[in-house]
Amino acid sequence: MTARRILICLHDFARGGTERIAIGLAADWADAGRDVTILCGSIEGGLRDTVSPKVKVVALEPQVARGFLSRRRLARAMGLHLPALQPDVIFLPGNFHALLANGLRAADPHVAIALKISNPPVPRAPFANMIFRHITRAVDGFAAMNSGLARELKAMLPGRNIVALHDPVYLKPKPRVARRSEKLRLLWIGRLEPQKDPELALAVMAAMDALSHLTMLGDGALRDVLQQRISSLGLQDKVTLKGHVPEIESYLADADALLITSRYEGGPAVAVEALAQGVPVVGTDCSFLLHDILARPEAGRIVTSREPRALAVALSAVCAAPPVPETLQALAAPFEPRACASAYLDWLDSLVRHG
Repeated sequence: MTARRILICLHDFARGGTERIAIGLAADWADAGRDVTILCGSIEGGLRDTVSPKVKVVALEPQVARGFLSRRRLARAMGLHLPALQPDVIFLPGNFHALLANGLRAADPHVAIALKISNPPVPRAPFANMIFRHITRAVDGFAAMNSGLARELKAMLPGRNIVALHDPVYLKPKPRVARRSEKLRLLWIGRLEPQKDPELALAVMAAMDALSHLTMLGDGALRDVLQQRISSLGLQDKVTLKGHVPEIESYLADADALLITSRYEGGPAVAVEALAQGVPVVGTDCSFLLHDILARPEAGRIVTSREPRALAVALSAVCAAPPVPETLQALAAPFEPRACASAYLDWLDSLVRHG
């Protein structure tokens, strides 16, 4: 059977990678002739205007804002819409939305439910595996963003339908900007939240020599803390907080390297975006995906230590190597959007047949 009607459940349109990728996949699936609907708890967050006109958006009334136990209320409210929407498959676009699965199954015992695993599934805590198995018992299939996550899931959920599928990378590369001085142009992209550890990026810059500058793109709860930290470390001339920007291509075109300081990631899309632009990556050992894509020395380095000096040394070494944009761009080729969207559709179709 074919998943003709695909329902994507989103809490809201927050400016996160999960939401951005879900919106991109929705557009590609609609272009492929599928009937795609986004059912959301709220239209807030900033990305609503990026949804393709071919994709229907249904917002709950009254809207459900993020908060304590909001996903439980969201699942109940979304379940009431399933009889009218009659989806063949429900796509939950990341770990944050996994808590909707059992509530949606109670509302419709027959629909196939697909969950994308966007981060390592559980923390290292007692009973965490058991809790994860319980909250995902209604899921018919899991899509892991990389091979490492797929291995973790298969060990945790033996006998379940688990595949590794790449997230598409939506980027329009721009011509590289020639270096105008000896100063290294470093870039950091992400939400200013504890998971991304932007404070480590500042510590790295404090360990770098004076001929370097870091531009940080993104916003979040730690912005004021970071601004104070920049002042206390005397980094006003070495770090610029740009906040949210409408596009990152021009910043990548002007960068010598991308710095990733996350504590954990499912698959940092910014790393693939950097490679597609011909920019090497230096990152903490936060994601299996980095091991998949940084397959050549020219692509960058994964630093197992979270010690700022170790990251600073790696950045200096990577930036000193001759640039090889074509090699890096080839590493990003498997993340071409249409190919990724097509692979997802094949998998969703299989869930409808066997779910």
